[in-house]
Amino acid sequence: MMSQVTRRMPMPTTAEATNWMWFGLASVYILGLTLGMASISYDIWGALVIGPVLATLTLPVLRRSVRRDDPTMVNIITLAFIAKMFGAIMRYVVTFGVYGDNSDASQYHDAGSILAMGFWEGNFSEVFQQQVPDLMGTEFIRLLTGLLYIVTGPTMLGGFLVFSLISFWGLYFFYRALRIAFPEANYRRYAYLLFFLPSLLYWPSSLGKEAWMTGTIGLATYGVALILKHNPIGYPYAAFGLIGTGLARPHITALCFVSLFFAYMLRRKSWREARFGPFGKAAGIAVMLAAGGVVLSTTAGFFDVSGDAGGVDQVLQRTQTQSAQGGSEFEGGGTRAYTPKEFPIAFTTVMFRPYPWEANNAQMLVAAFEGSFLLCVALGSWRRIVRLPGFIFRVPYLAYCVAYIIMFVIAFSSIGNFGIMTRQRTQVFPFVLVLLVLPLPRIDDGDDGVDDGFKLRGYEPLDRNYGDGFDRRVRV
Repeated sequence: MMSQVTRRMPMPTTAEATNWMWFGLASVYILGLTLGMASISYDIWGALVIGPVLATLTLPVLRRSVRRDDPTMVNIITLAFIAKMFGAIMRYVVTFGVYGDNSDASQYHDAGSILAMGFWEGNFSEVFQQQVPDLMGTEFIRLLTGLLYIVTGPTMLGGFLVFSLISFWGLYFFYRALRIAFPEANYRRYAYLLFFLPSLLYWPSSLGKEAWMTGTIGLATYGVALILKHNPIGYPYAAFGLIGTGLARPHITALCFVSLFFAYMLRRKSWREARFGPFGKAAGIAVMLAAGGVVLSTTAGFFDVSGDAGGVDQVLQRTQTQSAQGGSEFEGGGTRAYTPKEFPIAFTTVMFRPYPWEANNAQMLVAAFEGSFLLCVALGSWRRIVRLPGFIFRVPYLAYCVAYIIMFVIAFSSIGNFGIMTRQRTQVFPFVLVLLVLPLPRIDDGDDGVDDGFKLRGYEPLDRNYGDGFDRRVRV
């Protein structure tokens, strides 16, 4: 009897079963969404519409891009995208469970809702003048939220998902920058640290500057990587990224630009520069100096400081005073690195504190465990880190990362509040993680025509041509 039924009703193939499974899940999802419209607010069910749309638009492009470089990384980075979306949900739950209506995200949401309503009611210009008096800093994020809500409607969780997607693409640009500018590095290790570090999953996943800055710094860094590899397409990427950072936090733009200038000075000449002689590089330096003047003047205007050291010191002093309050201030906070002797203490404070014994709430405890984990990874990576001096003058991208890290620590060591510090340092973690994935020392000293400085432990060099466009690490 069963054999007759099987012959008449053949078992579906794996592909058919998968299609039916997704069809069933989609049907249940749509049914639940339809029923939920009558019982839950648009803040939630609007996000239930936006989430699948973001995944549908992002995943095919993302997977195709990753597959071109290394097909083995497709599932890892897809999982990273899913984790980032869950990070946005977690950030939403914690934000309104802990901070309520006092969070920055609530202020951006309220301003964005007013701007969107003003647009659809025909009085956008009047509302714009009230909500966006200055198109920089906080006002720019308000405008960005308003433009988003014009399309999606005022959904808070939906806004978290969109901003989380912006920060995810920024992390992906960091990953691509390493693959382009320093392919000998352990990019798989970098991907695990970059995409799954709790701070980078959680903090840049809400309405706010952290998500925007992660996205734009990543875009600018991707452009820098292309520039340092003599690819002219990197200039527009870097320009758009730096403009984006400048609209929210001009001082970060200054850090990126000065780091780029330092790395550009160490960059080896391309064949075109060799043809033009010293004039080619001199012209490039002149252009960068002109652009740097604009960046630095904009930064000075944003902070309303004079061009002398005293004005800068006043800004750092004001930052130290304002951050040393609010319940998360810490003893010894705001220790600025004036001299190289003070830099190690400032570095450990910015990167690894709070320590577990300094945490006084659940969020600080998570940050403490993360800092301890990173410290352990750094100590375990000492054989990689000690090779940094040998690489920094041969890999301009490393010079860019190191310069950014040094200036970031000097600038942000004045912060004396753990809550602010844990959010702000998400802007430097992608650069620090590069130092933890440098190639391990080589095994042999054989003269095989390959630069021994890039010989990987247990791997052949990456310059082998396999004819299919992929760079692969091949076990020796």
